[in-house]
Amino acid sequence: MDVTVVCPFYNESGILEHAIRTLAGRLRTLEGSWELIVVNDGSVDGSDVIAGRVAQDIPEVRVLGYRYNRGRGSALRTGIAAARGDIIVTTEIDLSWGEDIVHQLVAEMREHPEIDMVVASPHLPGGGYKNVPAKRVWLSRVGNHIIRACMTNAATMNTGMTRAYRREVIQSLPLFADGKEFHLEVMLKATEFGLHIREIPALLEWKDYKHQGRRVKRKSSSRVNQVIVSHSLFSVFANPVRYVWAASLASFALGAIFFVNAVVLYALRMVSAYTALLSMALFIVAIVLFVLGVVVKQGNMIQRELWTIQRFHLALEKARKPEAEEEKPLMEARASGARG
Repeated sequence: MDVTVVCPFYNESGILEHAIRTLAGRLRTLEGSWELIVVNDGSVDGSDVIAGRVAQDIPEVRVLGYRYNRGRGSALRTGIAAARGDIIVTTEIDLSWGEDIVHQLVAEMREHPEIDMVVASPHLPGGGYKNVPAKRVWLSRVGNHIIRACMTNAATMNTGMTRAYRREVIQSLPLFADGKEFHLEVMLKATEFGLHIREIPALLEWKDYKHQGRRVKRKSSSRVNQVIVSHSLFSVFANPVRYVWAASLASFALGAIFFVNAVVLYALRMVSAYTALLSMALFIVAIVLFVLGVVVKQGNMIQRELWTIQRFHLALEKARKPEAEEEKPLMEARASGARG
C-alpha cells in the first residue's frame, strides 16, 4: 500500500456520505495504491452506519471506531495503528484544507525522501484562512506563537491535524494523548527524536454543504475554551527550560542595571542602599532560576530516555505481532454498516 488517509469523525451524519465519496473520488487520481480509513469517534447520530454503508460501495474505504467518544487523538491513534500505507496522511473528513491537500502532502514526501513529516500550514506565505471566524484565526495565530515560544519552533502550525508521515516513523512514536493535544505531542516527540519536519502552505476553508435540499453551514465542534486550556498547559509543561532560563537571564540583566544604577548613586553621594539591595535580590532570583533550569533540563533528559525505551518496546511488540493480528479489525469495523 502506497498511501493511507486517516480521517476521524464525530456526529457528522449531515455531511459524512458526501464527504467520504468526494474524498475517495479525489484519491482515485493519486499515483499508486491507497486506502481511506475513517474512524468513528463514538458518534451517536448514526454516522457509523452511514460510513459503513459507503464502505460497502467503495472497497478502498475502511471504517474503524469505538462505542464512546474519546477524542481526536484516540481516533487518530486508532487509524494510524491500522494504516498499511508507506505514507500516512491525516486530515479533516470534509476536505476543509482543499480537495488536493492529500496530493500536495504526498508529493512533498515523495520529492523529499529524507523528510519524516510534512505539515500543512495556513501561516506560511501562500497559505491562509477562508470563511473562518476572525476570532478563531486570531486564536490560532496567537496560540501557535505561544506554543513555538514555550515548546518548539519546528513548525508554524503545531495545532493542525492535516499532516503526512512516514508510516514506520509515526507508528514508532510513543503517543498517548486522547484529545487535540495529540498534535502537540507528535510535534514535541518528533522534535526530541530529531525527525525531519517540513511545512507547505495551505488554505483552511470552512465550507457549507448541501443536505436534504438545504445548505448546512459547517461549524467547528471544538470546545474553544477547553482547547485553549489543554493546549496551554501542554505547552507550558512540555519544555519549561526554554522560559525558566529566559526568566533567569532577564532577572540577571535587570539586576545588572540596578547594580550599575546603585554604583552611580553612590558616586554621586546619593542614597543607593535600596537600589543595591534590589539588584542583589534580582541576582539571587537569577541564580535560583538558573539552578531550577538545570534541574528541569535533567528531567527532560530522563523523560527523553523513557520515550526512547517506550519507542523500543513499541518496535519490539510490532516485530513480534503476527501478521494476522495486524489485519484484525481494531474496533467496530464495516460490520456496523452492514448491520445498518
